[in-house]
Parts: sequence; C-alpha cells; structure tokens
Amino acid sequence: MLNARFSGSPYVGAFGVCHALVQALLTGPAVRRLGERPAIFAGLACACLALLVMALARRSWMIFAVMPIFALGGIGTPALQSLATKQVDKGQQGQFQGVLASVLSLSAIIGPLFFSSAYFLVQKQWPGAIWLSNVIFSLVIVPVVLSLRLKKEAIA
Repeated sequence: MLNARFSGSPYVGAFGVCHALVQALLTGPAVRRLGERPAIFAGLACACLALLVMALARRSWMIFAVMPIFALGGIGTPALQSLATKQVDKGQQGQFQGVLASVLSLSAIIGPLFFSSAYFLVQKQWPGAIWLSNVIFSLVIVPVVLSLRLKKEAIA
C-alpha cells in the first residue's frame, strides 16, 4: 500500500519540473524526428507504462522514480494537437481552437469529478485500480489517432 505521505508537494513539484523540461526540450525534436503519429504513440506508451507502475506501486519512492517516464508521456499531447489541427482548413482554425479549448476545459471539470468518485468506490479494495482505469481510457485514443487521415494539401 502506498505511503499516505506521498501526496506532499515535493512530489507534485518534481513532476511539474519533469513535465516542463519535457515540454520545453523534447517535444519539438521528438515530433521532428519521429513524426506526429509515432510521437503520439511514444507519449501514450510512456504514460501507460507510468500509469501501470502507479497501479502496482507499493512504496511512494516508486512513484517518484517513474516521474520522468510519466513526463515523457507529455510529448503525445502537442503532437496530437498538431495532427488534429492539420485536419481543419485555415479559415476554420479559430473555431477549431475554440472547440478544442472548450473540450479541454470541460474535461478538466468532468475528469476530476468522475475519477474522484470512482476512486472513492475502489480505494479500500485496490487504490491502484484508478490508475489502471486511466490506462484503459488512454488506450481509447489509439483508434482515434489511427483514423486521422492527413489532407492532401497538408502532406504537400
């Protein structure tokens, strides 16, 4: 069982630093070198691996050790946004970005409500189950990314 002291701010701060470094230093080069789809899948693989460790972790130090892998998962989101933006005509970019911002805001409200309620239900039996459920939700993105087809003008 995870140590209750894990929820302290040094862990959150360390994750923030790792995530900021990945976003600032690795996302652009990863997308240029791998391409958008492979970068999305690399980020998704890192995030899912870190989530699985979180689900199975028995000591708080394990979470701290996996933070860099968790942060590497952050390369997928900008790559996904870039790929999705290429699906929309130039004249509709503002509308698309507004819808994207609205969906992200809505998920920032609904996600914590849903997952905190789900955690309340499973916390006594297996607190790690909530992290495993996040892996399942994350894997839903795979068919979505595979279904995105680039427009001919975006390829040229």
